[in-house]
Parts: sequence; C-alpha cells; structure tokens
Amino acid sequence: MTSHSDPFQRPEVGPVRRLAVLGAGPVGLDAALAARDAGFALRVYEAGPHPAAHVRQWGHVRLFSPWSMNLSDRMREGLTAIDRPLEVDPDVSPTGSELVDRVFDPLWSTAFLSGALHIGTRVLAVGRQGTLKHEEIASTTRASRPFRILVRDETGTERTEFADLVLDCTGKFGNPNTLGDGGIPAPGERALERRIERWLPDLDREAERWTGGTTLLVGGGHSAQTAVRALDALARRSPGTRVIWAMRREDPELGADPDDPLPLRRELVAEASRIARGDSAGVEPELGVVVDALESAPDGVSVRLRRGGADVREIHADRILALTGGVGDAGIYRQLQVHECYATSGPMKLSAALLGSGGGDCLAQESHGVETLMNPEPGFFILGDKSYGRNNTFLLQVGWSQVDEVFAAIGGGAPPGPSSP
Repeated sequence: MTSHSDPFQRPEVGPVRRLAVLGAGPVGLDAALAARDAGFALRVYEAGPHPAAHVRQWGHVRLFSPWSMNLSDRMREGLTAIDRPLEVDPDVSPTGSELVDRVFDPLWSTAFLSGALHIGTRVLAVGRQGTLKHEEIASTTRASRPFRILVRDETGTERTEFADLVLDCTGKFGNPNTLGDGGIPAPGERALERRIERWLPDLDREAERWTGGTTLLVGGGHSAQTAVRALDALARRSPGTRVIWAMRREDPELGADPDDPLPLRRELVAEASRIARGDSAGVEPELGVVVDALESAPDGVSVRLRRGGADVREIHADRILALTGGVGDAGIYRQLQVHECYATSGPMKLSAALLGSGGGDCLAQESHGVETLMNPEPGFFILGDKSYGRNNTFLLQVGWSQVDEVFAAIGGGAPPGPSSP
C-alpha cells in the first residue's frame, strides 16, 4: 500500500530531498543529526529491535578509547539542546552500555529522530528506479532516478520505499566471517550454526552457561583477546572449565606495545600474549591452525583442526565461540554501481588511500576526503566501519569527519540546482 502523505513511499521527487540512513549505530546517529540540521526529509532503517543494537550486544565491554574520542560535536550539541549535557571525565573510557544510556538513547528519543527511526526494519536491497546496474552509465541519468529500497519490517512484511540519497552506515558487526580455511565456511559449519556463538559473551552475567566443559575459541584479534582473558579468569574461578584457543597466527606475541597510548589496549594485548604463550592452567592455545571441519557429536561438536597440510587434531567442544571479525554486507547494493576493492571489499578510492597511507594504528587514521567516499553511483555513500572493509583500523573520529565531508558535498534538503553534486 502506498501512503500519499509519506514522501518515502512515492517515487516522485518532492520539494525536500529524501535521505535514507541504513543503520542506527554511532555513525548512523551522527549522519541523522547532520541530516536534521541540513533540512533533509530523513528515514533511518535499523534491523535490530533498538537503535545501536550491535553496541548493546557488546555493551559490557569497555572501549580502549576515552569519552573524548567517542562523541561527535553534533552529539555534544544535541545533548546540551535537550538539557542532557554529558558530564564525564573525557580521559576515561566508556563501556558500550554507557554510550547507549547516556548518548545514543537520549538523542534517538528526540522528536525528529524518533519520528525518522524505523526499528526492526531490515534493508534487503537498494537499486535505482527503472535502471539495472549495467544500464544508464551516465551519472546524471542515474541521479535523476530515485533509489528503490526493499525493506522487511518486524512483522515480516516487505515493501519498497524511495530516497534521493542513501548513506550505508550498517557496519560489519552483523556480518561475521565464517570459520573455515580460506575465508569460506568449514564443512558442517552451516548445519551447526545454532551451536556457534559469534559475539562477545558477558561472562559476569552468563558465567553459569560457560562454566564447565570445553569451549573452543576461534580468532586472534582484540575481540578474541577480550574473550580469552575473561574465559581464563572464569577457568581459574571454576575448575573443570577448559578452553582451547585456536588461531591462524603462529606467534604468541600478539603485538604488545609498551608505548601504546591506550592503556586498556596495552594491558589487554599483554595479558592475551601471556595466555597465548601457554601460561594459563585453563586455556590451551593452538597456534597456526585452521578449522578444517565440524560434525555434530553427542552433547557437543566434533571439530577438526589442521596445521599445515596434514597435521590434524580432533577435539570435542561443548560450545564454540567464533570471534573471527566481519566485513560489511555488499549484497545490499548488488544492483548499484559501487566500485569495490578486490582485496578489502571497501570502496576502491578509500581502500587505495588507506593502502597509500601505510595503514598503521587506528590512532593514526584520518579521513581522506569526500572524493574517496564517492562511488560511480551518484548519491550513494558507504560510511563508518563498513567503509574500511577488511581494514580493522577504523576509528569513530574518522566517521564523524566522513559525515562532515559528505554533507558538505551533498548540500541541504532543498532540491539541488543544475551544478549541485
């Protein structure tokens, strides 16, 4: 059914440009605030039951970075405008839950943003009205046609909505990597998906569920390091709790830097390196291995770990915790002209700029300008963590700069003139 009063349900261009934000995480929120200030008609689609749904899932985790690095100017100004000024020590690191409770929820509850926010609404695909990916190569022709956005709401009902501009801020958390060698699912992984957990558990609240038996932890990044530190503490408190920590990396020294300016990250990496060296009674590290196959077993899962070409170990796990990172869902924009990097899956121009800058620590990252965010598809931008693809050095401060640059380029909500981008 089409609502004649809802501009997002009409393909015709109206007096105010329509901007769709995909994802109500931190960068999605900042983009929504910028859209409000610029006078766009705004719609924000969030697949989860609440805004910042992914942040809530890891809400018990304390960030490495302090408050001063996790708030945009728009967020600070917005909180002051609703008489909720944030009074915190800028040098203290917040948890995810503190960000949600003190920043995200108060801002999303304001009248304009709450009216624009559609929770429980997943974006399934984005295309152009009357145009396939390979047609109408001229950007001016494609830009004259609205985006078609296929969404599914919390009742399971699908519908099409329309927008003039689309910002994809969906991130990577909701699209985790699989367990198998070469980045593809291991045999048996798909069938056993319900036996695999892919997010950081809150072991303070869920200790009983993780106590006793054998947990196979797969992954070597900061999420896995956070988990193994908590599992090591649980094993020390609860004898009989066993953890096998499998990672592709062969070196147990996980990159601890005594001069790391983020003390919480420095402490985590040092502690995880200790555990990776085998200095834990409850955690058994398996370095230089890949998950070769999984099979259902009585009261658990049988997992085959392979080292090199032939060295295989069979283990029985009561539970599997897969923290192997993630990458954004490119299927959303399959019918758009998005130029992706073949290695990182991020936008090509930005990926090239990141490669040219030498990568390095996230604290050294800065935005590379709006030109690196532009795709052949006019009016479509990938922002935030998803824009970095498989590069894991994204910092929220970069996201704030990306939002600034995009809105400076697209202008305000009034229809663009002939020379507007």
